[in-house]
Amino acid sequence: MWPFKDACVKRPAVILIVDDDECMRDTLRILLQDNYEITTAKDGLEAINAVMSRPIDMALLDVNLPGLDGIKTLERIREVDADIGVIIISASDSSRKAVMALRKGAYDYITKPFDNDDLLSTIKRCSDRLNLRKEVKYLREELQTRSEHGDVISRSAKMKRVFELIKAVSATSSYVLITGESGTGKELVARAIQSIGSRKDKPFVAVNCGAVPSELMESELFGHEKGAFTGAHVRKIGKFEYADGGTIFLDEVSTLPTHLQTKLLRVLQEKTFERVGSNTPINVDVRVIAATNVDLASEVKKGNFREDLYYRLKVVPIELPPLRDRKEDIPLLVRHFLQKKSQKCCKPVPEIKPAAMAALCEYSWPGNVRELENFVELIVVLSRDGEEIRLEDLPVFPAEPKGYAMKDRNFREACRSFERNYIIGVLNKTNWNRIEAAKRMKIHRNTLLIKMKTLAIKEPGFHRRR
Repeated sequence: MWPFKDACVKRPAVILIVDDDECMRDTLRILLQDNYEITTAKDGLEAINAVMSRPIDMALLDVNLPGLDGIKTLERIREVDADIGVIIISASDSSRKAVMALRKGAYDYITKPFDNDDLLSTIKRCSDRLNLRKEVKYLREELQTRSEHGDVISRSAKMKRVFELIKAVSATSSYVLITGESGTGKELVARAIQSIGSRKDKPFVAVNCGAVPSELMESELFGHEKGAFTGAHVRKIGKFEYADGGTIFLDEVSTLPTHLQTKLLRVLQEKTFERVGSNTPINVDVRVIAATNVDLASEVKKGNFREDLYYRLKVVPIELPPLRDRKEDIPLLVRHFLQKKSQKCCKPVPEIKPAAMAALCEYSWPGNVRELENFVELIVVLSRDGEEIRLEDLPVFPAEPKGYAMKDRNFREACRSFERNYIIGVLNKTNWNRIEAAKRMKIHRNTLLIKMKTLAIKEPGFHRRR
């Protein structure tokens, strides 16, 4: 079965016309080609080869075919891809054949001669049903993924190992060290471990160690007694105490001062600590998940981080790949963020054109998933209700830092290259018929001519009209 790869991009449905009458094939092609992508076959074997060689959404199948008849062809098509919507067309009004076709999985049965509007209506209903089925399947897969991995969204092969580790470690109380660049979703992974594990009903307490002043960090983590220091007017409960029975997530753990690294090591080993200004030990059962975007091993060698604490935290290491190394996730994430941000902005979810999606996939995203999320929010804010997002509608991408070269091309060059290749591909498919190509791309012929001139697209010599 052909996968539903990208729910964000809507392409024209591909319809396979199967009829041994060339005149009928041409009639149906002319009727449908403005709204659908058409391919044809003159018999059952050609139809099966077509289904096996490319994605097909629907098939208009004549029941009276030479050799392999329509019913057997229907069976074979559904063996290859059960999601293809098949509409049987027959010159005879046979209730027996109609019932047989429907039992074999056909969507509907139409007799010749047929009314064009009736056929178009049937095809539209079939297309809507297929889209709904794909959407349900897609959402079920996403729901399953999110239920298994919290809010971490990915189908990347590089994230498969991460998901395996999340599932394995969630059933334990082992300490975890999550590494990866900023914006890769380290906290989401930590929350996923908590949400599907035995501690899912217990507190999850997140602490950004780099955001708390070093002189206040000890009190933040372990609390203090009244009068422990100037300004300590009341007793304060620390994050470890709040997290008892659950999980504490220590983000940017590399920024912890040395004296607190020593105290944290004792908590990990002895599961006990004292509030600042107190000698009374407090016992806690807390799973610690730490995260960092720096190389802790290098920090250990430099003397900035305790070696024993490093290995204590790194019981289960999880390394998150940057978004540029799992670009197949970008369409999935874009769809998710479009829905999320549209709801936030009280706007309908916009559709995104293939060229725009390709540009998003081409950019290296040095800020990773967080940068993509913020960029999609900007797209939603700037979008007009009910309008598609085209390549030219995308905001200007931020300049990439050194070391993030995009295949030695800048963003505009990449977009230009994609657009040029896309137009040439469509022109080749239409034998360089500009009117037909413009129809397929759903742009005006003059727009196509301008783009061809701008992008230096010239018709090959053997195609040129005299």
